[in-house]
Amino acid sequence: MSKAAINWSQFLLAAILVALVGGAYWLKTRPKPASGGAPGQESIETLLARGIREHTAGSYDAAMAIYNTVLQRDPAHPQAHYNTAQIYNVRGQYAQAQREYEAALKGDPRLLDARLNLGVVLYRQGQFPAAGEAFRQVLEASPRHPQGLFNLGLTLLEQGQADQAIQWLRAALREDPKRADTHYYLGLALERQRRFPEARAALQQALTLTPKHADAYVALARVHMAQGERRLAMEALTKAAKLKP
Repeated sequence: MSKAAINWSQFLLAAILVALVGGAYWLKTRPKPASGGAPGQESIETLLARGIREHTAGSYDAAMAIYNTVLQRDPAHPQAHYNTAQIYNVRGQYAQAQREYEAALKGDPRLLDARLNLGVVLYRQGQFPAAGEAFRQVLEASPRHPQGLFNLGLTLLEQGQADQAIQWLRAALREDPKRADTHYYLGLALERQRRFPEARAALQQALTLTPKHADAYVALARVHMAQGERRLAMEALTKAAKLKP
């Protein structure tokens, strides 16, 4: 693999990680039907709440032990599987995270965050077609899901399908027009198709929203060079160098 190809993968992985944040933790507190324990034994809901406190405090080993206790009592508990997957994901144990997201979805196929993050860990393992399918399933359930649109666009771009990536990234911008990284990756997709004026506009919009986006300046420099605008290209590279020596 060329150095340029490696850099592309690094940029895409950095962006798609956004799928892991945002509203992901609401699933942890989603109520289940009452499930009491034996006399003197903590209920599953109480155990789960205690696990969440440890989880949000960053005490992952303690949280994992509690989630395991929940799963010993209720092996199909979707929130316990989901929360366990989140810990594996943060730790970079993507195969284990995949297994737990799949278990969460088996318990409750409606958990969109689990399906979205399943796509993320599939992407991180280089399983791009499967990741794309996960994101498409998110969009079947929620057609205007901004992160699903964004992630599908990035996955298609990674697969060399810039024309389709442009479609989905533009759809993502219709839902969230002030997201700089979407403008940035749209600019990269347009650059790949040699649609330089459009790429330039997208990259400039990314920089308007995030003026310290060094990678956007680098991409903008390439676009300027492709159009024979050497002076503007050098100005963009100088700005990138100041931000990221």
